[in-house]
This record gives sequence, structure tokens and C-alpha cells, in this order.
Amino acid sequence: MTDHKQEPHAVRMTWHNLLFLHWRLPASVIRPLVPEQLEIDTFDGSAWVALVPFEMTETSFKGVPPLPGLSRFFECNVRTYVRHGGTSGVWFLSLDAEHLLPVLGGRWLWSLNYVHSRFTVTEGERTDYALTRRPSRHWPKGSARIVWTRGEALPTSEPGSLEHFLTERYCLYTKRRGRIMSGRIDHEPWPLRQATLNELDDSLIAAAGIAVEGEPLVMMSDSIDVLGYKLSK
Repeated sequence: MTDHKQEPHAVRMTWHNLLFLHWRLPASVIRPLVPEQLEIDTFDGSAWVALVPFEMTETSFKGVPPLPGLSRFFECNVRTYVRHGGTSGVWFLSLDAEHLLPVLGGRWLWSLNYVHSRFTVTEGERTDYALTRRPSRHWPKGSARIVWTRGEALPTSEPGSLEHFLTERYCLYTKRRGRIMSGRIDHEPWPLRQATLNELDDSLIAAAGIAVEGEPLVMMSDSIDVLGYKLSK
């Protein structure tokens, strides 16, 4: 993890038992769902959409005392990949979270598309992960059931590889008052593993306006420590 002494982080967290499910798509499918100021980032001519379930642990926000439901919760996001000003990053189509405090904090601090959802998760070598969105006037209904089994460790991804393109991203983009903002994140290179997808029943990607077909590319990571920084122009 890089040392950024001149800029204090806004949040410290650990992403635990994280699964990457990726589907290849034409860039034209993603284009209407992303602000026009952002370029769709592609690999071998294709855009990608991901479903990423995980558990957030040891979460602490700078200047915020420990509060129930803030330090540990389940989250599942639908994301795609973009570029802005020459920098690659992530655009989140939705982020479902278990507790209301991180939902409100994510909307307020980073203007991200957080959704309050109910989760039922059993973790271990085999993870059974399920969520259902709470009723809302602002978000379409959605749910997911994802079951996966932990596999063997993978070598560190190399620059230029698809695995590196999909995972080694250190910036998120969002839109606030009509302007594109970026939020830097910092962590060590991903310690990736193979994983077996045992079951998948998902409507979150469809709720974001995307139809996917075929089997996804599957990877996972046991855990990674992350620093997040406040938004900047």
C-alpha cells in the first residue's frame, strides 16, 4: 500500500471474501448508462460489467466514532470500467449494502448509487450469499443468490493481462451536481484465487439496464486492506 502522507484518507476498510463475476459486452450497451464525460474502458475491444459480492470489515471513517452497523456489513455492487483524463477507474451502477448508515454515508460522501438491502450469508470454503432489495420508490426491485467455492491461489496479475485490467483499478468516478468527480483508493495488488461458481440467480445487473449471456469469468480474493480518499475534481 502506497504511503500518501500529505493527504489523509477518508475511510479505512477491509474487503473480505470478495468474488468477481465478469461478463464481456459491446461498449454500445454500456454507453447510455455512463455519463458522456467518461470514456468506456475496453479490453480487446469489449466493455465489461461485473457483479461483486463481498463483506466489508474493520471499516472506520475519519472523524466518525464507531457506530453499530458501520464497521462491518455485506455489500454487492454492479460495476463497469471507464477512463477520464487518461486515468482508468470504476463506475458503479449500483451498490447494495446491508445497513442504512453506510448507505447514507456512501450517498452523501461519494455520491454513489447505494441501495439498502437485506442479506443472508453463510461463509466458509463454500459461500452462500443472498440479498433482496428493500422496497424503494427510487430503485427497481432486485435480488441475487450467489454460491461459490474457494479455489487455488493465482499468480499476481501482470500489466496488460485481462485479470489486471479488471481488478487493478485505483479510482472510482461519480457525478455530483453535473460534474465528474474522482475518488482515489489505495491497496496492495490483488491476491487473487480461482473460484467455482456453483449457483447464480441474479436480477441486479438487469435492474441496472444490462442483459448478460453466458458464463462469467470467475475470480475471488480472500481479503485486502483498502484506504479511500475524499472526492476531488
